[in-house]
Amino acid sequence: MLFVGSAVLIAATVVDRREGLFLFLFLVLLFTGSAVYVRTHRPRMSATRTFTPASVSVGEPALVRTVVETRDEDIAAIASWRDEVPPVFARTPSGELPRRLPGAVRGYRALLEYELRSGSRGRYFVGPFRVRHGDPFGLVTTERRIADPQPLVVTPRVTDLSDAGLRSASGDGAQHDLSHLTTQRADELIAREYRPGDPLRRVHWRQTARRGELMVRQEEQEGDPEATLLLDTALTTKGSAAGATSSLHFERMVELTASIGIHLLDSGYAISLVESATDAVPLADGTVPFRISRFASGDSGGFLETLADAERFPVPELYDVSAGLHQVIGRTGTVMPVFAVLGRVSQLGARRLASAKVNASPAVVFLTRSLETARARDVDELTTLSDAGWRAVLADEQTSVEAAWTRVAFGDATVAARGGDHVRR
Repeated sequence: MLFVGSAVLIAATVVDRREGLFLFLFLVLLFTGSAVYVRTHRPRMSATRTFTPASVSVGEPALVRTVVETRDEDIAAIASWRDEVPPVFARTPSGELPRRLPGAVRGYRALLEYELRSGSRGRYFVGPFRVRHGDPFGLVTTERRIADPQPLVVTPRVTDLSDAGLRSASGDGAQHDLSHLTTQRADELIAREYRPGDPLRRVHWRQTARRGELMVRQEEQEGDPEATLLLDTALTTKGSAAGATSSLHFERMVELTASIGIHLLDSGYAISLVESATDAVPLADGTVPFRISRFASGDSGGFLETLADAERFPVPELYDVSAGLHQVIGRTGTVMPVFAVLGRVSQLGARRLASAKVNASPAVVFLTRSLETARARDVDELTTLSDAGWRAVLADEQTSVEAAWTRVAFGDATVAARGGDHVRR
């Protein structure tokens, strides 16, 4: 508008026409009046945003419903809206606000709907929600924020896993067994190592002979049985050969962890999720802080939302991936199913994890690797764990969740022809 007025003034000066000056003054006054109107007439608007469902899996759509409301009569100049979203959602939702119908009651209410779909898990903030309005002539417009950002949780993709003989937890107390994943007898699942003060009448002679150390019977507990999931959240760095080597590698590990966890929760197990590395302040030099999250049977929502926030963190060279696992099994003192999903692991890490087998039955470890960084030494760590009694699978980025689970549940000690995937009993 000011440019047009300036052009009119220049033209009027060149041709010496007074009418041009009057037109220039009129345009300036019109623009000024429109700007004052927009500044002083701010419709009292609000917006309420909801997500359906409240959290969504990777690749699945979330329906966003936003209700825009105002009690003001003067809404003719309200033109458009937009809801800011992170780049992961590809496009910014926007559009024209519906007009109020003639004869409608006082105020204004509009329902806006759109879908969001993400190919990456995480916690993303949708918003703020903004509306654009202006003067009745459309000369001046401004944008206002009328709703704050809200988090939308995108959880990992979950694959339905075959039953594999997982025993129902109903009324079984601490009965921890996966019949297809272990050949141990039921009474062998409730034995632990001897501790000073244990009465000799509780010595488990069969397990003592089998393990070569004094073992005692452990009394069963009431309540939901427990299982533990260990997720390797180390970030591979130049000085550390641990953890996932790429974002894609880590995402496959998270998907595998999510699928196993949901399978256990749906089967009646309470689970402890151990994230092996976090950004918390370490308690001592050289140690790596870990995080333990516990979920009651059936709490799939809380479990998946926790995995949605999982990240990788740098670790030192002498990194113990199983430190958090030892704390969990040390707290309970019971034998429980343990599933470990690891990236690259050192021989030291493999030996420390192997020592947890005494309290783990079945003990299952998935050693995942990137095809670009696959090493012959991976088989050495696999052997260390399998020799300690862990049922181990070596898989890569091309191994599907279902394939990895099938191999550990029903496989044998064969080497796959493609990809070098190993399954060891």
